Order: sequence, then structure tokens, then C-alpha cells
Amino acid sequence: MDLCWLLVLITIPVSSEFETKENKYLDSAQFGSTYAQCEYSALKLGTDMADVFNAPGGDQDWDERVHQDFITENLGFAPWMAHGIHNSGGLTMTNRNAKEIYEAGGWTGKQVKDSPYDILNHKWIYMFGDSTTRQVWASFAASFQGNNFERNAKEWTRHYCNKQSNRVHHVKGGHFDDEGWRGPCGVNEVTCHVSGFGDKGLLSFDWKHFPFEDYDSWFWGDKGPWMAGFGGEGTRRPDMLTIQFGMHSCWHASPQGMYSSHLSEINSTMIEDHIAKISILMAAIRRAVDHTAEVYKNESDATGIMKPPPMVVIVTSGSTGMGDNATTIDNCILRFNRVASIAAHQFGFAVLERGEIERRLMFKSLFSPQPILTVDMHLPQPAQNIIATCLLHLFTCLNRTVSSSNGVDFEGIRYAKKRASRKRLPPARPLHSPPGA
Repeated sequence: MDLCWLLVLITIPVSSEFETKENKYLDSAQFGSTYAQCEYSALKLGTDMADVFNAPGGDQDWDERVHQDFITENLGFAPWMAHGIHNSGGLTMTNRNAKEIYEAGGWTGKQVKDSPYDILNHKWIYMFGDSTTRQVWASFAASFQGNNFERNAKEWTRHYCNKQSNRVHHVKGGHFDDEGWRGPCGVNEVTCHVSGFGDKGLLSFDWKHFPFEDYDSWFWGDKGPWMAGFGGEGTRRPDMLTIQFGMHSCWHASPQGMYSSHLSEINSTMIEDHIAKISILMAAIRRAVDHTAEVYKNESDATGIMKPPPMVVIVTSGSTGMGDNATTIDNCILRFNRVASIAAHQFGFAVLERGEIERRLMFKSLFSPQPILTVDMHLPQPAQNIIATCLLHLFTCLNRTVSSSNGVDFEGIRYAKKRASRKRLPPARPLHSPPGA
């Protein structure tokens, strides 16, 4: 090398190290609406915990990964976290006291009103969805029913819950080809209620198979509980409502589904029909929630106390967790998630991106010869507790906004703010597109 060039290289100053900057631009103006700000915050919490779980580069096992300090401090509904790594004497992966960290997070050792669970205190939480929703419901209830309930919620619901009324019932293992599916899912057609947080606290789970069925027509209709009232509850309606769907539509419509081997190709007619019914569901929910707001308004005229209407969160579905054995199902779920998210926002509902959080959690296990987490439709812990914690975080964020407006401006909070109209730019393209593209 020429000596001059060598001298130039030697005298070039070394630049300072690159450091990431924490995002400090988190006010609602950056997001366009308050619920978008809350959605971002909940999604970030979930993906941060997922990334921390996957971060260790050695041969750390599940127990060590889940008991990292950040997860121990932030994972709710998991009293077992305070015990630390098995046979460690109650320590985290960095040899810190797990109980102290868990208590510092506020998850134990406090009254409900002084803990992160405060938003749930005396509230009625209603979860509408499939068996993966049942997992999250079980996590919410684990604080009272114990870990054994969390692990066995499926069998518990089948034995102790009420069969759904006002619907066609499906026997286990039946062939319902006129509806596009076969299998045992009918045994899950139940409605469950268990005690929740504080006096009058209630946790409800209601089975949802497809986006809009005969049960939905009744449930959200004039004779259903949201319009006519829940038996024995007077004017009370659930304070928080979550709805999740999509996985079973894709599962039953694909030959890759466990009970769909009779299909030779994807049942696209069924998929398109279910996609079209998503907006019908959202409109029905919107009508029911608006009716509740009117009921509460009339009540407030007499009492002087204005109760906010139910907070509604649409939860996207996780992947089936079957890797390359279910690519068509996963792609279908991704489509349902986008359609559901867009429709939710159009009707003024917040969205928890469960699918994206679980995808982030599973990326080191999918297609791995030594997976950290078992690849399955029902993901193992900490998946369901991460989702439960993110849902709690989203509820808290949305409620904080309602409180700041004295519980009055809930319509403005839940509906997307309209931007000044301008021509929307087309989707971004690669810098070097193929010839002729």
C-alpha cells in the first residue's frame, strides 16, 4: 500500500460507538389516536418480553430464560415466578432474589387497588374466543383458582360450565359439512363464569368458533344479554370485552388441519364467507356497546354518576405453531388478523396483536432441531401469561385516557381521529425493482 494512503488511514479519527436511542416520542400526536398509542405500548411490552426470553445465546433452559430479571418484574398473573429457578433457592438467572423482583413489579404483596391489577378491581371481564382465549382467561383466574386450574382449564370448563344456548349444538367428532367443518370442537360450546378481582369481580369465558354464527345473532341481538340484559345483573354489562377469532376458520378450511384430511384443497368459499362476516360482527358489537352507553347515560341522569361503556379489544390469533406442516393455515390466519384489525379500527375498537407477539416469541423454536418452546397450537408458558399481561397493560392504558377525560369523551377515544384528507401514497417499492416491474 502507498505510504501516503497508510498515513491517511492511521490519522482518521475513530467515531464514537453507535448507541440506540430510547423512543421518547410517545405522545398520542405521534400515533394519530390514543388507542394507537396504547396498542403500540402493549405490543412493545409483549415483544420485549419475548425478545428477552430468546436473548441468551447459550444452552439456557426454559426455567432459566423465563426467570430473567426483566420478565420476572413484568410478567403478571404468574405467582410461581416468585419461586425463582427450580432448586436455585429462589433466584433469577442473574442470582437475584426472584421474590423481591416480583414484589417490586407490584404483582404480589399488595392489595389489588395498589397493584397493576387495579384496573380489574370489581370489574367484569368477558372473553369471547377459542381455546387459546381460554388459556388467557385461565391466566386471569389463576390468581384465585391456582396453577392447577390454569393447567386444566380445558377439562374444567367442559365439566362445570353451562352449555351455550340459542345455537345449533355440534356433537363431538361430528361431520358438519354444510358448515364446512368436522371434528370435536362442539364440546367447547360453553359459557363460564368464575369470581374475579375484588367484590363483584367476574371473569367470563364464552366459546367462539367462527367470526359470526347463529349464537352471535342472538348474543348481540335485541333478545341477547347485551341488549336485553344479563340475567340477575340488572343494567350491569361487562366492563371489558375481548373477542378473538380466525384460527378455526383457517384450521377447518385447510387440508392441513387436524380434522380436515377429507379436503383435497382449501375451502376458499368458506374462507371468503367468514372474512365477509367480520364486518357484520364488528357492527353488531358496536351496536350493543352503544346501547350499553345509552343505558348508562339514562342511569346517570338519575344517579349523577356516569359509568364509561365497556372497553372492547379485538385480539388477533396466533399462528398454529406447526411450522412447514401448516403454511397455508398460518397464511390464512395472517389474512384474518389484518382484516380483523382494520375492521376493529373502523368500528372504533382497540387491537391487541397477539399473533405478532407469539410469532416473536416462537422464532427461535420454529424449524429448530432443539426448540426452546414446544411448537404447538396451544403455546406453553410464558406465552399465555405474556398475552394476559399485555391485555392488562392495554386495558390500563385505555382506562387512563377515559379517566383523564372524566369518563365522558369515550367516543372520541375509541374512534380513530380523521386526518385532513390528502392523496395516499402507493405502497413503497424496492429501490431496485426487477426489469419491467
